[in-house]
Amino acid sequence: MKKEKEKGKEEPKEKILIASPVRQTAAVLHEFLQSLESLERTTVTTDYLFVDDNEEEAASNMLHEFVLRYEGNLMDANVDEADANQGKGIYNKDEGGHYWRDEQIWRVAGLKNRILAYALDQKYDAVFLIDSDLVLHPRTLEQLVSNRKDIVSNIFWTRWQPGTREMPQVWLQDEYALFRKGGKRNAGEGAEDEGTQTDTFLRQLRTPGCYEVGGLGACTLIRRNVLESGVSYNQIPNVSFWGEDRHFCIRAQALGFHLYVDTHYPAYHIYRLSELPGVSAFNRRAKRGEESIRISLCMIVKNEEASLARCLDSVNGIADEIVIVDTGSTDQTRQIAARYTDRIIDFEWVDDFAAARNFAFEQATSEYILWLDADDVFEPDDRVKLIELKRSLDPAVDSVTMDYHLSFTAEGKVAYSLRRNRLVRRDRNYRWIGAVHEYLEVAGHLLHSDVAVTHKKDKEYTDRNLKIYRKREQAGEDFSPRDLYYFGNELKDHGHLEDAVQYYGKFLDTGLGWVEDQIAACQKIADCEAALERSEKEISALLRSFAFDLPRAEICCRLGGYFADRADYRKALYWYEQATRAVRPTDPMVVLNEAAWTWMPHLQLCVCYDRMGNRAKAKEHNDIALMYHPTHPSMLYNDRYFKDLEKDNSVLGKA
Repeated sequence: MKKEKEKGKEEPKEKILIASPVRQTAAVLHEFLQSLESLERTTVTTDYLFVDDNEEEAASNMLHEFVLRYEGNLMDANVDEADANQGKGIYNKDEGGHYWRDEQIWRVAGLKNRILAYALDQKYDAVFLIDSDLVLHPRTLEQLVSNRKDIVSNIFWTRWQPGTREMPQVWLQDEYALFRKGGKRNAGEGAEDEGTQTDTFLRQLRTPGCYEVGGLGACTLIRRNVLESGVSYNQIPNVSFWGEDRHFCIRAQALGFHLYVDTHYPAYHIYRLSELPGVSAFNRRAKRGEESIRISLCMIVKNEEASLARCLDSVNGIADEIVIVDTGSTDQTRQIAARYTDRIIDFEWVDDFAAARNFAFEQATSEYILWLDADDVFEPDDRVKLIELKRSLDPAVDSVTMDYHLSFTAEGKVAYSLRRNRLVRRDRNYRWIGAVHEYLEVAGHLLHSDVAVTHKKDKEYTDRNLKIYRKREQAGEDFSPRDLYYFGNELKDHGHLEDAVQYYGKFLDTGLGWVEDQIAACQKIADCEAALERSEKEISALLRSFAFDLPRAEICCRLGGYFADRADYRKALYWYEQATRAVRPTDPMVVLNEAAWTWMPHLQLCVCYDRMGNRAKAKEHNDIALMYHPTHPSMLYNDRYFKDLEKDNSVLGKA
């Protein structure tokens, strides 16, 4: 029979060696050491061991001071005169990434092996081996120890190249495969494709838990029994994989040890100096004591029985509070909403969308407010991103913008998208403005996220908005510049082209409003004039857009098309060339037609040059267009056309 623990007697604390080989800039090292100081030590006692491999004198001094303050130990990276003469080697890193040579990798492997040998010799229960460009959550060490695993890493996420997807430092197979080759879904089913497996694995890692993996490194707790087995970072001669962590993992698995990753408290990776400012936000979240912000979802609805459940399912488990403001439903909308929330509130419709949305926002109680329409959803990948955003968002952020995907190609790619301020701090009391085509007026600290909302329109467009504008017009109301623009849009969409041109003109004549709306108004006037067969006014409207900003690729392509339609290929070439040289706006809120900024002008240049008999230039531009859009049927047809011409010429040459 198991004896009860003697009253008042505590379990002995585990003795952990916190260790790192350090070659770091002083600024990054400062944040790393501060995070070590902040680690909770409830069930453990800790010592420090560092290998000083610094190139910066300031970093070495900082490390020495830390070791003195905490009575830690410091090793010199060079164990003998030969090492000292060989030097540390040049290790390059910049905003593009880190660049290692093989000899440097295996030199670091040797430094890590010395740490493992020290931990074994000094009889530590475990060694916590960490890279010095990480910032840890205070709960990290206690969480890793609590798993009772032989080898377990704490997760962190990194964009290994600028602009790419964040990826973890753990993997499943081989050098860095995030899927299992030939992996089965269930007995009797075929193998899942690699992309599906990868997405599933990454979604799992975004969910707090402890999961078995095939490879890990950089932030790893290794227990004494593993050290005693002889595991090391030595290179395995018949394995070509890059990186000492991979050879450690292969050796550990061969010795019978399983590898795990804990995802409860992701570390912050300062992979680039540009990421250094993010440390303060990471620390604020940790000190706040909450692992995520709280979100109120606020929606206004009317007769949305066909789409509401789909929308609410997509935020299930993410929104902490759901507020549904019903403006007069006569179908099953309220009953469906009641399956998700008891916060269903009536609002008398007064032909004013801003009034309804402001009322909905006033009902929220959480720290942040998220808004959606009933025919919006977060697709599975965006759900994962939203969960991570909720957990990682700096509470100093006032508003988060998200892409709004409005239409798609036949292949399922996004055809049209814009950005909206979608998640805002409640205490900033932002207000909606505009009875129709309302917008949320925000200011302060904005974050442009990679989360997207997808619009799945399931209702026919009505003239509801046009009627509201006509009613206001008949009442003699003064329209703001923005209202003039959107009234023009409603008129155009409903075929009232003359009236649309009039209201777009009134908007432009104010000289006010967002420059993007001014440029768009010029394009839409041109649309109307083209439909009315007034070609001179069409081209005048397009040229007018140049008064508001640098020429946009969309306008240049439109001008090119104007002249190409009239077989004036010399002028068409000029404008399509200008499209390829256009300066892309840097504001992420600007909506661009990506085709006009990438493949479209090159495709049209191909056509124009071909019509002018310059086949070499035509093929050159078609090849460029294919680089942007390798599956476009027109470019593929052109490619075959040019290849057939080459064959014919070859046959003629031989003849």
